[in-house]
Amino acid sequence: MISPVQLSYIFALLKFKNFQRAADACHVTQPTLSMQLKKAEESLGYQIINRDTNPISLTDSGKKLYPSLSAIQTAYDELGVQIQRLKGTYKSEIRIGIIPTISNYLVPELYSKWQDQIGEVHLDISELTSPNLLAALKDKTIDFGIMAGPVDEVNLDQQILYDEEVLIYSPSINGQTIELEQLQNEHPWLLSPGNCLRTQMINFCRLDSAKKSEWNYEGGNLHLLTKMVEQEGGYTLIPYYYLPYLNLNPNHIKKIIDRTPIRQIIGLHLKRNTKKEDIVKIMRIIQNSKNIKNKNSEDTEVLPWEI
Repeated sequence: MISPVQLSYIFALLKFKNFQRAADACHVTQPTLSMQLKKAEESLGYQIINRDTNPISLTDSGKKLYPSLSAIQTAYDELGVQIQRLKGTYKSEIRIGIIPTISNYLVPELYSKWQDQIGEVHLDISELTSPNLLAALKDKTIDFGIMAGPVDEVNLDQQILYDEEVLIYSPSINGQTIELEQLQNEHPWLLSPGNCLRTQMINFCRLDSAKKSEWNYEGGNLHLLTKMVEQEGGYTLIPYYYLPYLNLNPNHIKKIIDRTPIRQIIGLHLKRNTKKEDIVKIMRIIQNSKNIKNKNSEDTEVLPWEI
């Protein structure tokens, strides 16, 4: 039967998509890893890894066996954690993925609270776009994700952390409140594809996502977008909790009066997770820091993060 070591090699290959990088991560030679993979496949009776694709990928048989292999890997992980707890040597590490338009304010605001309340847990934090964050959760390269939801994924547990109002930033439109129709003749400034705030802006402002623009920015820097708005006119969307980090003219920040657009900020993790207890602690700290009721009502519109 397949061994824990062989299983770890398979998941290293799926993570790094390359035999040499996977071998380096596992601290073995490439021939050793290849030999153990072959033995594992012979034991299972099916080829798991397709060596002919670039990058390497699961075979059709591998895709069908993947859920069972993943469950076995999780069981091994859980056993390892319990043994470490019994020995008193357990030290948790939570790998967190956060989309850029949340991490830029949430991490500075809460990092010290995380350190004070769960200081025994090492936090490894990465910025990821929404599609990459979901892929990383499935590949187990992160343990916990924070993004704008909702997300339709049956294998993931999701918890609403807080709701965040989305505002319009525009020097060229008069007044502190505007109607959505007033944006139709204004130039929209968007983040690059992959950033969910871009898709939310396309959805809410009824933009043509296929229309080519002279703006070809690749990045997730809201500060840059606001500078372009100030220099060239037009508008962009700003999440409410991001405002203190942008030093914007308050007269240029507008509220939509016909319905309030909001982002539903959620926490995500795999249903079976050896680190769930610590992840729940992190989510509670985030929820308590906002200490507000969710704003979802008939007067609000939750902005979807994908088309």
